[in-house]
Amino acid sequence: MEPKQDVKLTWAQYVVTATAVAMSCYHLYTCIFGIPESQMHRMLHLMFACVLTFFIYNVSGKKNDGKVKVWDILLTAATVVSLVYMILNLKVFQNRISFVTPLTTAQIAVFVVLLIVVLEATRRLTGPTLPIACIVFILYALFGNHLPGILGHNGFTVQKLLEQVMLTSEGVFGSSLGITATYVVVFIIFASFLEITGAGQFFIDLATGLTGSSRGGPAKVAVVGSCLFGSISGSSVANVVSTGTFTIPLIKSVGYSPVFAGAVEAVASTGGQIMPPVMAAVAFIMADYLGVSYLSICKAALIPAVLYYFCLFFMVDAKAIKLNIKGLTKEELPNTRQVVRNGWYLAIPFVVLIGMMFLNYTPMKSGFWALVSLIVIVLIADRKRLSLDKVIQGLKGGATGIISVSATSACAGIIVGVIMLTGLGLKFTSLITTLSGGNLVIAMAIAAVVAIILGMGLPTVPAYIVMSSLVAPALIQMGATPIAAHMFVLYFAVLSCITPPVAIASYAAAAISGADAVKVGFASMKLGIIAYIIPFLFVLNPVLIAQGSLLTVLWTFFTACVGCVALTWAIEGVIDEKISWIWRLACLVAAALTLFPEGISDLLGLACFAVIVFMFKFRGKKAPGEGAAI
Repeated sequence: MEPKQDVKLTWAQYVVTATAVAMSCYHLYTCIFGIPESQMHRMLHLMFACVLTFFIYNVSGKKNDGKVKVWDILLTAATVVSLVYMILNLKVFQNRISFVTPLTTAQIAVFVVLLIVVLEATRRLTGPTLPIACIVFILYALFGNHLPGILGHNGFTVQKLLEQVMLTSEGVFGSSLGITATYVVVFIIFASFLEITGAGQFFIDLATGLTGSSRGGPAKVAVVGSCLFGSISGSSVANVVSTGTFTIPLIKSVGYSPVFAGAVEAVASTGGQIMPPVMAAVAFIMADYLGVSYLSICKAALIPAVLYYFCLFFMVDAKAIKLNIKGLTKEELPNTRQVVRNGWYLAIPFVVLIGMMFLNYTPMKSGFWALVSLIVIVLIADRKRLSLDKVIQGLKGGATGIISVSATSACAGIIVGVIMLTGLGLKFTSLITTLSGGNLVIAMAIAAVVAIILGMGLPTVPAYIVMSSLVAPALIQMGATPIAAHMFVLYFAVLSCITPPVAIASYAAAAISGADAVKVGFASMKLGIIAYIIPFLFVLNPVLIAQGSLLTVLWTFFTACVGCVALTWAIEGVIDEKISWIWRLACLVAAALTLFPEGISDLLGLACFAVIVFMFKFRGKKAPGEGAAI
């Protein structure tokens, strides 16, 4: 009986490996020779992703360890048959005229099957939240004509709904899936090869060597390491699981509580969603929605992301002062020079990537040639890092790493299709405008709450897609610049990962740290507080997202950094020692004045900050209230 089990496991793994390698090779082929017809390309991509999903994950959403069930095979067959049918009849679908040529029974059946396949694949990969949301939107499209007031509509038939979500560019095969299948997949394959060649460990070792010896060093390692890795991985939970297994025990070992250790990793990992260049694939989707270049999105995202990590870094430092936590000893640290000497060449692909972006190559070409440069450099420097088995592992990891983004992009396309079909986006815009009374600040507060609630439990990509359709138009209508409005909803959709009650990144970190999940969630909110503030500021003054002259942007960045330090002192109640509530209030005033990007407030805030620094840093005696209990 045991040998038979081994045969089944080997067969399932063989199918997964062969399919994953074929998927990655197909996408790398398109990088060189171009993609086929766009709808066909998206259908092929989704077919690969769904087949892998049903062979890797079982009905409960856990990895099946090769034990493929009958219904998994049936779902796989349904996926292949329905998508092959659509590919073979693509010209028919493209040339048909809606309302003139009705859908046949076979076509309706294929669309319904494919709808079920997408919902089930998404449920297995990310849980029930997004599929349930899709079902609610589908029911709204079919029965919303019975709703009273502004949310009601004229009603739509099943055929019209299926046409919208299956045959238009605002549905399952819309631009979000297209961007995933064209750009994002290349970066995921690149990230997979970075991992199997040891580049990920190189960045962790580098972060440890650079920051590990300072006070609270292990927590700072988590901040820097997760920032470097998270900008590549583009997944807060994946980042927590991968880097947190190393950093969280290290943070706890020097005296931080399990709650704080989990919160640091959760916040640092979540920041990867907003840190260029990958930004959880949202950068590519946002660029397409706004009709701007990918580099424009990265430029706008850079200053807020840097401020996010800058503030987190100082929060960790302040906590170390409060708890009198020292850094790692020299014996516990990797030799930074040795680390750089042994792995400096692993940074070259990033130079290639960024350089090609600045030379206006497409993200697909830039990601591809960065991958090629990584392979060539590794083969020249150390062939042991890249055997044939590792190449297969890298190709497989790239394909399996993209499937959750692919499924959720397709699933979110259903929601977008319903929003466009029913006009719900315009109604939602009108509702927010009415509730806010035309006040942009109140509208942002409403939008922030909505984005956090609707983003709870959702991966970053579908959360952003839904929010950009429902909430962003309202902010734009009320005077926000388009890029600021879209960045605003992205931030609050991402913050749902660390905001209780559904703080998935915080809960993942809590599982590793052994702390209470709810406490880690609230501690994460405290550590990531700057992310709840900055979006309001860059909507009111887009200079924080690099919308202005270079001198203005640099000045604003400097004053915002000062504001982050002051905010940290106010929250933690520590400068060099514990301070009284009066000085915490003074720090809070300095933070408020310097964080808001406006000339007079900046000068007043800097003056206030200078007084605080003088009293605590340069006076020979303690300032009033210093050392008081908190």
